[in-house]
Amino acid sequence: MALRSLPTQLPTRGNLHQPHPHHHMKGSLSWCHTLTPLPLLSPSANSLGKVCTQQMVVKCSAGGGTSGTVQAVNMSPGTPVRPTSILVVGATGTLGRQIVRRALDEGYDVRCLVRPRPAPADFLRDWGATVVNADLSKPETIPATLVGVHTVIDCATGRPEEPIKKVDWEGKVALIQCAKAMGIQKYVFYSIHNCDKHPEVPLMEIKYCTEQFLQDSGLPHVIIRLCGFMQGLIGQYAVPILEEKSVWGTDALTRIAYMDTQDIARLTFVALRNEKINGRTLTFSGPRAWTTQEVITLCERLAGQDANVTMVPVSVLRFTRQLTRFFEWTNDVADRLAFSEVLTSDTVFSVPMSETFDLLGVDAKDIITLEKYLQDYFTNILKKLKDLKAQSKQADFYI
Repeated sequence: MALRSLPTQLPTRGNLHQPHPHHHMKGSLSWCHTLTPLPLLSPSANSLGKVCTQQMVVKCSAGGGTSGTVQAVNMSPGTPVRPTSILVVGATGTLGRQIVRRALDEGYDVRCLVRPRPAPADFLRDWGATVVNADLSKPETIPATLVGVHTVIDCATGRPEEPIKKVDWEGKVALIQCAKAMGIQKYVFYSIHNCDKHPEVPLMEIKYCTEQFLQDSGLPHVIIRLCGFMQGLIGQYAVPILEEKSVWGTDALTRIAYMDTQDIARLTFVALRNEKINGRTLTFSGPRAWTTQEVITLCERLAGQDANVTMVPVSVLRFTRQLTRFFEWTNDVADRLAFSEVLTSDTVFSVPMSETFDLLGVDAKDIITLEKYLQDYFTNILKKLKDLKAQSKQADFYI
């Protein structure tokens, strides 16, 4: 039977060497991440009394993928865990919270890995999940969170103020390493569509390198590449239009097939239960790909008012990226602008989904369209604004 309580003591972490000082190279990225032998939990035992050692060297470059070995030795048969026991990493994020909700609705025993924070993630506990504190940037905090877990669903990504490689590369390497050593039986990793085609963008190269490292680790896994979240359009376009604030657009023709995170969560668990999916890379894409201008026009129509659009030419983004390279302290800003440049390069972030739907046994009609998603949002928000206005007038009458 899986343990429901976590131990309060963590094993002592070995030396974690920093990446090679020349990890950022012109035209590509290359890191060398060396983990010296360290005590870890027994790969299959949910007990802190067993340890294994691990020696691993991880290299990732734009053209070469990853190389490395994961030496995790089963020290004992261990205690079996329930297939319904899952750990959601990045549970407070846009996608992560939908994964948690869906898992709870389907009867899973959900544990959420959350960083220690001033405002605790009480909403996860209120939903019925167990919250454990850990930080991917501190590998020694990871092993205890995996005790009694069957499946890891990795939705995590670094915060905007953090160096991209801190969580999205070093943290994920440590998490996958610990999952392997603990005998985790399924690992779900979310990546970015076309990440293998843009090694010049650090975040996308890191995603691709992590895919390669996960595949080389030997862990049973599913990789899911995503194009874009519908939820992100609310803060980016819908709310500013309603508040008569500026929205940012570009003159590029890039198209993105946004998908509702609730649909992503539903399809994830369908894939999780399908053994034919094990070891495969899937791409989830919305019903239609949209340009920025098309999204803005749709929001204007549904809001019943024009947007105050500030256009940013692609040439300005490219110039800004080159300018920020002159200053070391802005390297991460430049990395993120590089990602913005990809999104404004006439690339189509979309794939045909018919084969995936057939594989998963899902009806395409059950996937919400962006028009329906935004229509529901504007209908609800405009009704609330109308009700508030009516209440305000009523209060003025009695005053």
